[in-house]
Parts: sequence; structure tokens; C-alpha cells
Amino acid sequence: MSDEMEQVVVTGSGSRAHLWPRLALLQAVLLLAAVVIALPVAFRSMGVLLTDGQARTLYEFPGGQAVTAATTQALAGSESYFNVAAINLDEDQGSITLAISGHRVCPDAGCSTLTLNLISLEDDADVRRALPPSAPMTLAPDQEIFSQTVQLPVRGQPSQYPFDDYQLWLGLSGKVEVDGKKIELTPELLAKRAVITTQNQLRDYLMVPPVEIDPARATALNDPQAFVAVQELRFERPVHQEILAVLLILLIAVSAIMAVAMRNMTDLIVGIGSLILGIWGVRSVLVPSSLSVVTSIDLALSIIILFVLLGLIVRAALHLHKKSELPPVTWRRRSRG
Repeated sequence: MSDEMEQVVVTGSGSRAHLWPRLALLQAVLLLAAVVIALPVAFRSMGVLLTDGQARTLYEFPGGQAVTAATTQALAGSESYFNVAAINLDEDQGSITLAISGHRVCPDAGCSTLTLNLISLEDDADVRRALPPSAPMTLAPDQEIFSQTVQLPVRGQPSQYPFDDYQLWLGLSGKVEVDGKKIELTPELLAKRAVITTQNQLRDYLMVPPVEIDPARATALNDPQAFVAVQELRFERPVHQEILAVLLILLIAVSAIMAVAMRNMTDLIVGIGSLILGIWGVRSVLVPSSLSVVTSIDLALSIIILFVLLGLIVRAALHLHKKSELPPVTWRRRSRG
């Protein structure tokens, strides 16, 4: 009878001794599978960013269709040609810089004076009272070639990095001078006189194909001018930044958990400082220095450090309890009367 009990005790202690290695093996296999699946997607995203294919893609305003050689030839008889390119996005300031360039093909009588307003709109026309921030642009009759940069507000949450995206409803209004009279631009007049394209030249963002927005959806009752056209521009982080951030956070979390669980107490106390510094050092790899806000990566790393410290406290308490030779702590269920 005693031999059987001894065999049961040995078997139970052996199974507990293999628990952590088996859990570690399971985590390693799952992480390996995630890396194998995610890396091809990340490499494809890196290729798109490195080849800079988006900088050569132009989209019609406001329709959002990609410009082709056939559509360019069909609009060769227009008077004015505009290109609106996104060249800089400041996450901290919440603003985007647009480079507006182009030329005008004037008839013998000369070009008309053209005044344009680029407006940063939102889907809040039902509650908005004042006109949103705008940037004016005036072209004189003798101004055949033009180039100008403007800044407009953009909507987005940089604290969600690397899963942050930024949105701009680019509205257009203006007036044109015809026979000495200023006439408010209409969609028909704009289509007859001007060709406008939009383009992404941001280095760290990809632009989703633009979407045309109904101007009535963004027009408030007290707006001084009617919007000729509205186009939604949305900028997203490359997929590989999101994948690498998730994988590195998972890897550093698993490494920290295994270090707390499997190191002996002396090595853990001595090396806890370097372990925490190593965890926080991942931030410099993932978060660009231009972001000064608290991001989701900062929160994730802080949670990992918190659990590492909690694990250290638990292990220290168990270690000191064992060294003090106190009776073991047992949990007994109360019997129901």
C-alpha cells in the first residue's frame, strides 16, 4: 500500500515539474505559427512602401477613380489643371499639408480670375454653426503656372498607433469671373473649366482610394457658399507596422513571463532591472520619435512591466515563506451543513 502511495506522489510531482516546459512549448509553437503566417503579408506590405507605387497614382476629384491615359486625353480641352498632393501629416498637431500645383491653358482672351477655397469638412453639418477651417487660393488671369502649399485639420487618434488612421473630407468652393461678373462655381462649371486630381506623397502612410461625398451631406444651413464637390481622403499605416508591433509585443511578453516563471530567485532579483529596461526598449523600435503622445504600444508595454513586477512579488513571497519554514498555506473548502 505504501509503495502505491509513493508511486502516486512521485507521478504527481513529476507532472507538476513538466507543466511549465509544456506550457512554454505550446506558446513557442503558437508564436511560430503566427510568425510564419504574418511575415509574408508584412513583406508584401514593405514592398508596396519601398516601390512607392502610390506616389505615381492620381485620382480624379471628386469621383475617386484612378486616372488613366484614356481619361487624360478625353480632358485635354480644359482650361485649368490642378493637382492636390498630400506631402506631410503632423499627428501631434492634427494637420495635413497639401501641395497644390498645376497650370492654365488660356485662350486668346486670357484666363478668368479664379478663386478657390479648400475646406476641411466633417460629417457634422446638422450641428455645425461656423464654416470649418479653409485655405483660399486666387489665380490671376496672367498666372499660367502656380504652386502653393496649404495646411488643413485632419481627424485621427495618434494614441492608437500603429492602428491609427487619418481622415480628411476635402471640400471645394469658389468663384470665377466671367465678363466682369463673379459667378459662384457649380459642379457643371467646374467640370467644364478645370481638371482636378488628388495624390498621396506621404512616406509613412498609404492612401485608401478616395470616395466621393455628397456635398449636401456636409453643407450646413448657414454656409456662405455652396460646396462644389467633396472627397474623402483616408490615410492608413502600412500593414507591416501593425504586424511587427503585435509580434514584438507578444514575443517580449512571453519572454518576460518565462523569465519570471523559470529563473531562480537570485538571478531574477539581480536581473529584474535589465529585464524591465529590455521590455521598455522595444518602444524605441516600434514608435517613431515624432510621436509625443501616449500610444497603445506604451500602454501594452506598461501592462507587461506591471505583470512582471507582480510576478516578482508573488515569487518573492513564496520564496520567503519557504525560507521561513512556516506551515504551507492550504485552501480548504467549507463544508455545507
